[in-house]
Amino acid sequence: MFVRVTSTRNSPRKSVKVVESVREGYKVKQVMLLHVGIATNESEIEKLKLIGKEFIAQETLRRENNSLQASLFEPESIEERLANIKKKIDQKKRGRKPSTTLENVTKEDCVSLADLVEEKRVVEGVHEVAGHVYEQIGYGTILDSKKDQDILKDLVLMRIAQPSSKLKTQQLLDKNFSKAHDLDAIYRVMDKLFSKIDSIKQKTFEHTKKIMPETIDILFFDCTTLYFESVETDDLRAFGYSKDHRFNTTQVVLALATNSDGLPIGYELFEGNKAEVKTLLACLNQWKDLFNIQSVCFVADRAMMSDENLQAIESQGHTYVVAAKLRGLPKHLKDEILSDENYQTQLINNELGWLGEFEYKKRRLIVSYKTKRAHRDAYQRRQVLEKLEKRLGKEGSTQKLITNQGVKKYTRSENSKTIIDQDKIEKDAAWDGMHGVITNLRDAHATEILARYSRLWKIEESFRINKHTLSMRPIYHFKPERIRAHIALCFMAFSVLRYMEYSVKLTQKISIDTMLDELMQVQASYYRHTPTDRLYRMPGRFTHNASKIYKAFQLQRNNHAQVVVPIKKTK
Repeated sequence: MFVRVTSTRNSPRKSVKVVESVREGYKVKQVMLLHVGIATNESEIEKLKLIGKEFIAQETLRRENNSLQASLFEPESIEERLANIKKKIDQKKRGRKPSTTLENVTKEDCVSLADLVEEKRVVEGVHEVAGHVYEQIGYGTILDSKKDQDILKDLVLMRIAQPSSKLKTQQLLDKNFSKAHDLDAIYRVMDKLFSKIDSIKQKTFEHTKKIMPETIDILFFDCTTLYFESVETDDLRAFGYSKDHRFNTTQVVLALATNSDGLPIGYELFEGNKAEVKTLLACLNQWKDLFNIQSVCFVADRAMMSDENLQAIESQGHTYVVAAKLRGLPKHLKDEILSDENYQTQLINNELGWLGEFEYKKRRLIVSYKTKRAHRDAYQRRQVLEKLEKRLGKEGSTQKLITNQGVKKYTRSENSKTIIDQDKIEKDAAWDGMHGVITNLRDAHATEILARYSRLWKIEESFRINKHTLSMRPIYHFKPERIRAHIALCFMAFSVLRYMEYSVKLTQKISIDTMLDELMQVQASYYRHTPTDRLYRMPGRFTHNASKIYKAFQLQRNNHAQVVVPIKKTK
């Protein structure tokens, strides 16, 4: 029961009634219990309401007395019970919340759109999500001063969002992220970062170990080259074999290690003419002391296959799975590998294939054959032969083929002409579909070892992220300290991105590119109110995918307009 005040259109009179909500089936309707009276002003309405409340109290008391249900409490006198009922009626607020009118709005909150001018539009998603991961890793405490910490954080996040030169980075930070930094201050941070590289590696390794401690025992290793837009050489920059086919520029060699999910373990930077096969041993010696690695299994491609590397890994109590150079093995072993009698059908990584095991220098040599791989090898050879036939033509010109080793393995010289050698093609075709690995793991099943090696694509994907998504190269620095600081900064950005990808993929199917695109669209506009000079923040559109990304990190986005309160600087 409650008091209701109703009015008639175009009439100043108002009716005061006592009504009760009654449910009939699935509907609720109001039944009038008492028409209290008619009022013409507010004073009369209040008087009639008091009469109505008195009626409600009396009716409630009457119903309680007629009720068959006994009270659990000590009985009250009629006067006491009536007083308590009236008290509850006064405390109860019924009806809808009062609507907001211009009279209710304070003067400060009443803003005319004509007086608002957009001052800036800021990308907030990258700093809110990637910045959260950055702090989780512990990168926020690498440098000492707060200013240097902020600059380093902005440089790393900009490498993720819009990778570019340091000058362009400074401009984009100010333009798109409302982060203003002096260019000289940025370079000073780069110089300070050089002495903290070991700390960066340790924090990254410890964070990966914290997230996935069970995967640190398998380490995927590979190398790539990073070129400069320069021909100047020094102790670090040098000419060497370029995986980017940039043989006319100097380069450095980057060695990277990840776990099976692509999360970073560590990296090392070498001079540009460092042989790839020698990098594994150097990294092993560095990481043994830095990370206190006890026993791990190294997984690497055939470029790392050398007796020196394998013996060094064995001597330190580690294990390995390394791709084998099958065609470079002794003749008697190659004959065994090519014999069908030495193979059995097996399910290899959910694909039917043939598996054979051999012994080579007291190590296990596991060779697999897959039909799909054989078809791919045959197709790639046909592509090469078709191009070769077109380039040779009828004259058998050799001018453009002398230095092409990939082509020379299918040709031979005869009477000063180059012709296609069918015997070489047949010998090459015999190895179609074959792949082998060498390991010192004695207890693991052959299919388990091949499954470990099959995850090596994660390290190759990591290099694509570094080179293309993060634009690690070309490198524009020329001082060795700045070069190493640049690589460390890129490694930090790579680590943040990999941890972001891992966390999101646990619950959502969102790629790295989509994730970055979504975060770049999480923006807010800032409007200046010209009469009062107050600044207002108006959040932009927040998509469903962006909401999923925030949810993966248990982050809440502030999607409400608000007044920006300036922070007073303490002296």
